[in-house]
Amino acid sequence: MADRDSNDPGDFQRMLDETMPKEFTRYSPGDVVQARIVELGKTALLLDVGQRAEGSIGLEEFTPEELQSLGLGDVVECRVVRFSAAGVVLSRVLKTRNLDLESLVEASRSGIPIEGTVGGTNKGGFTIDLPGQARGFVPFSQMDFARLPPETYVGQRFRFRVLEVRGRDVILSRTALLKEEQAAERERLLEEIEEGQLRTVQVVKHETFGIFVNLGGGLNALVPQSELSWTRGSEAPPPVGSEITVKILRVEKGGERPRISASLRQAGDSPWDDAPDRLMVGSTVRGKVTRLTTYGAFVAVAGGIEGLLHISEMTGKKHLRSAGELLKPGQEIEVSVLAVDPVARRVSLSLKALEAKEEEVDPEVRARFVVEGGEGRDRRYAPVPSPAAPASPATTALAEALRRAQERKASKDGGKAR
Repeated sequence: MADRDSNDPGDFQRMLDETMPKEFTRYSPGDVVQARIVELGKTALLLDVGQRAEGSIGLEEFTPEELQSLGLGDVVECRVVRFSAAGVVLSRVLKTRNLDLESLVEASRSGIPIEGTVGGTNKGGFTIDLPGQARGFVPFSQMDFARLPPETYVGQRFRFRVLEVRGRDVILSRTALLKEEQAAERERLLEEIEEGQLRTVQVVKHETFGIFVNLGGGLNALVPQSELSWTRGSEAPPPVGSEITVKILRVEKGGERPRISASLRQAGDSPWDDAPDRLMVGSTVRGKVTRLTTYGAFVAVAGGIEGLLHISEMTGKKHLRSAGELLKPGQEIEVSVLAVDPVARRVSLSLKALEAKEEEVDPEVRARFVVEGGEGRDRRYAPVPSPAAPASPATTALAEALRRAQERKASKDGGKAR
């Protein structure tokens, strides 16, 4: 590659064009700017805002954690407050001590947030402590998305948007800022959320068809009833307000209201992974009836696995019109495992097979035993006790004499007959 001549005037002009803006951006108070840090001062940050003069923002507008993370070249989003001989005055939020009526009017026009402390409540909302003769007011509907007890907010410091200045009365809103923050969070979530992700969310609502969980940024996802548990109806849904981990199943980002579905049961290990080892075909297991259908009953067996007990496998002793004639939800029973299909996630169960096993026992053998206790495979048998032999009368001299007399009499009677 040929060396470039460092004295070439064309190269110098090109580098100058790259480093110097062709035209300075014109800003007005309230405009949002992306400013780059060029100096970390003791009381303020010096920022490049693309103007002839640099901008400045006070360090008090940042938390200690934010200040520790900031460095030269980092970009800070802030708003233009005003222009001075020293440069552009920037701010992320107007502090109460710096406010006057003129600044409040400018904040109302430009949209610059202000900070204030909730002093108390009145009939229509909250009073906000402001300097001088200004009186800040926030309607109840403009404090938060949810209506909480008013005393929750008293004494706390918040950021507000100035909606209107009426003389000394200043109408403020906190929800306006919350909506902006929510919109930014929503946009970020939609960019990063993907199917298959595991996310920690909060339960916000129960419905008959499932539950809704909050992903953040005002985005909710539906966890269908079938995705709450591996055994439907056997467990209560997580309570509203609780945090759970879900797996994102589907994301439809088109339109104003994205549709997102998630699963609670698929966020953990599947009980079907080792189902053949836990449910041996031909074995007898104990389970609980979870629901009845027209064709049988579903029974929860082996921790998280639900098997079908078909109505034809309930009993061979009589014809059943419905499963409810023999079973009811919540009833614990013992069943025989007929088949296990971990791929299709199906288990076939039978009560009739247990009846057949009892009938195979020889009736003569069964007659020699009685049930001592237990049910099914836990049933205990004991031999039928033999009837007690009649007690033999005590042998006495009188009894012996009577016996001999009876024998002699019988002998004489026999001789006469001959």
